[in-house]
Parts: sequence; structure tokens; C-alpha cells
Amino acid sequence: MTTKIINIEENLKKIISDMGNVIVAYSGGVDSSYLMDVSNDVLGDKALAVMSFSPSVAEDDRQDAVNLAKKKNWNYKIINTQEMEDENYVKNDINRCFFCKDELYGKLVELSDELDFDWVLNGSNLDDKGDYRPGMNAAKLHKVRSPLIEAEFTKKDIREYAEKRNLDTWDKPASPCLSSRLPYGTKVTMEALLMVSKSEKYLRSLGFRIVRVRHYDQKALIEIPKDKFSEYKSNKNKIVKTLASYGYSEVELDNNGFRSGSLNLKAGIKK
Repeated sequence: MTTKIINIEENLKKIISDMGNVIVAYSGGVDSSYLMDVSNDVLGDKALAVMSFSPSVAEDDRQDAVNLAKKKNWNYKIINTQEMEDENYVKNDINRCFFCKDELYGKLVELSDELDFDWVLNGSNLDDKGDYRPGMNAAKLHKVRSPLIEAEFTKKDIREYAEKRNLDTWDKPASPCLSSRLPYGTKVTMEALLMVSKSEKYLRSLGFRIVRVRHYDQKALIEIPKDKFSEYKSNKNKIVKTLASYGYSEVELDNNGFRSGSLNLKAGIKK
């Protein structure tokens, strides 16, 4: 049994240094922000954080990503992706994530050729290998590297090292794309994404830091941790009223509580 390197960050730095220059697929989450911070330390301006803005990215997440990049003085760029123009993505089958990442990585590889960067990186970690992640197939297709996997980082490792670096994102809850709130087979539309985005933003403003609004046409199924149920019940009337103004005629609290990937489970997809 191999012993895990005590300071895996040093191993990560070596991997990044050997690449010489990198584009980091940067979402503003803890994984990609940690990877970009290390890349910036090692390579300076030869590390470029690229944010892709699309309707499936929540407005708050976009702004937080930009604010962090500015605060850290990273070299960064914003691009737009057009996955909403791809019927394979819009039809929202179990491979939706592949088509989203295929569009993203395709654009990043084009940009790397244009700007003369040798490598495109993502923030995937060891935990992702045990989950259902069609997007990882897109990464392989476009030869995108995952240095956090190469350096054997788990999600827990990333959060610990991000905290040591005082990154604002070290304890930020995961925030998958808004399309993941729609059950498979429900067409991805701008209207649905906006309803979800507004609803989750409002619920976060009430203090529900971890929240998913699962979109069932006119019905919103809210997932929050079970220890927040009493707070939800105290605010239920105004929540129902506000979400109705966004288009949800029915609002229900999921008694199972918050579960990452719950729609995958309902679709019979196992990790």
C-alpha cells in the first residue's frame, strides 16, 4: 500500500510547474478556485482562469467568481458557451452533462490554441471518480487534465488546503449548474432556469445556505438539510408567496432533506 504524500500541495505544484502554462476551467467553486490559486502561485501570468457564462450558471455564482478573481489579482477571461443551442443538451437526458462539458472544453481548447497555451485543466478530484460524471468523458475527449486527481486530492483535502490559503470558497457549498435541478427528460428552457435561479437566490437570502429547488413544471420541490426544517416552517408562508411570483403554483418541502444528486437516484443512476 502506497503512503500518501504528506504535503500533496507540493506534488500539485510540481505537476503544474512541469506544464509551463495552463488554462484553468474556472467556475468559482472551491475546486477550481483552489487549483487556480496554486497555478497562479507557480506560473503567474502563464496561468489563465477562464469563466464560462451561460444561462445555466446562477448570477450569484458568476459574480462571486469574478469578485474572487479580481481580489486575488488572477489573470482571467470570460467566455460565453452555447450549450442551449445544442438539442442534445436541451433534451436533458442522462448524458446532458457530457454535452455541456463538450461545449465548454471545446471552447477552451480553441482558446488555448489562439492564445498559445499548452494545457487546459479542470478541478476534478478523486471523489468525482466515484460519482456519475458524464462530463469527465468530455474531458478525456478534449485531453483536458485533472491535476487534483493526479496529485491525489479528495474534496476534503481541497477544502483544507483552500482554508490554509484563506480562499473565500474553502467552505462554499457545491453549486452544480441550474439544469441539474430539472428531472431528466424535462426540456431545459430559459424560463425554467430563471425560475430555479430566482427561487434559490431568495431562499439563500433567508439563510438557507445549502438548498436545491427541484423543478417540476409549476411545482417546486425544495431540498434543504433536515436541521433547517423548523426555519423553513417558520418562513413557509412568505416562501410560498414569493416562489408563486416566480411561477411556481405549488411549493413542497422534500421530507428526505437535501441529497446531492437526488435526481440521479430517482432516475435509477448509481454512483
